[in-house]
Amino acid sequence: MSEYQYYEWQTIDRPLTASEQREVNALSSHMDTVTSTQAVVTYSWGDFKHDPQQVLLKYFDAFLYDSNFGTRRLMFRLPKNLVDVSAIQPYLVEDQITLQAHGAYLVLEIQINEDSDFFEWVESDSVLGQLTPLRDQLLQGDLRMLYLAWLKVISMRESEETEDEPEPPVPVGLKKLNASLQAFADFFEIDPHLISAAAEASQKAESSAEPDFQAALAKLTRAESDAHLLQIVRGEPGAVLALKKKLTGLVQVQPDSPFSSKRRAGELFEQAEKIQQAASRKAQAEAERQRIQRLEKLAEAEESTWTNVESLLSQKRGSTYEQATRLLVELRDMAEYKQRQRQFAERFKSIRERYGKSTALADRFRRAGLM
Repeated sequence: MSEYQYYEWQTIDRPLTASEQREVNALSSHMDTVTSTQAVVTYSWGDFKHDPQQVLLKYFDAFLYDSNFGTRRLMFRLPKNLVDVSAIQPYLVEDQITLQAHGAYLVLEIQINEDSDFFEWVESDSVLGQLTPLRDQLLQGDLRMLYLAWLKVISMRESEETEDEPEPPVPVGLKKLNASLQAFADFFEIDPHLISAAAEASQKAESSAEPDFQAALAKLTRAESDAHLLQIVRGEPGAVLALKKKLTGLVQVQPDSPFSSKRRAGELFEQAEKIQQAASRKAQAEAERQRIQRLEKLAEAEESTWTNVESLLSQKRGSTYEQATRLLVELRDMAEYKQRQRQFAERFKSIRERYGKSTALADRFRRAGLM
């Protein structure tokens, strides 16, 4: 199988100009899409000849890379003046979750190199659009994306290496992920049981209501209002977010602080395994409940089912043999459940005596475990 690589960039703060679109389009002859808000290039052979991060820094706000050999990358260009670096620092992991300064911006990158034997390839052409809201959420103090990324990183290592690794602060709201966070967890294939284990120490978000921005606007001085409006009109990076942060502070709505847990990674793995086992037991119990429900329903229609079996076998076609065999398996299972194996054996013996000359039918009975 040939290698497949998918590169996508998107703008968030402002669209590309016509001139910028031409510049982006000239980066590769393989460009699939270039618009004022998006660029996509794919390769089945070869590679993109430019540094995707430099393209991000010059033109875009978000970047996604996916490949069918297990490497996935997500990058956000962040206005430096809107980033609380100290809050992000505990979640960073060398070479995998990084934050780099580039002039007026910081670039947050999450890179996962999955073993191809355990990697599930899915189409990526709509993923970045689902993930772009995470950028603004992060700039507004929501650290759940970073925590989930940390979970993924530690889950890929040998347990002996990470067992004693301390957990970073647990953000609020892990028990209920929004659509973009769920898309993030799906894209990076983060174990849902591990997320559930982590969420046990996560507090419920209490400040979900949007601040009263109208009241906050009244508290701005004329000079402050003019300055923010000018930034927005000029299309300055993060201008709207900067205003929202300012207004939020004026009405004293503070973001919920992460909880400093004393758990170790090994404890999370153990709890995730317990949750997985409990979920498996629950699923098995539900499957058994449904099986019994089906068998009870079949018991009520036992005679008509036997009649149907006879009718199907009498047609002597491969398709009707298949249908009859499936019904006989269900009748056998029902007989075992009702402890009527002897009655089933007698009726099945009668069927074999009348229709057993067919080799095709006998083969089907053997494959189904009826003989």
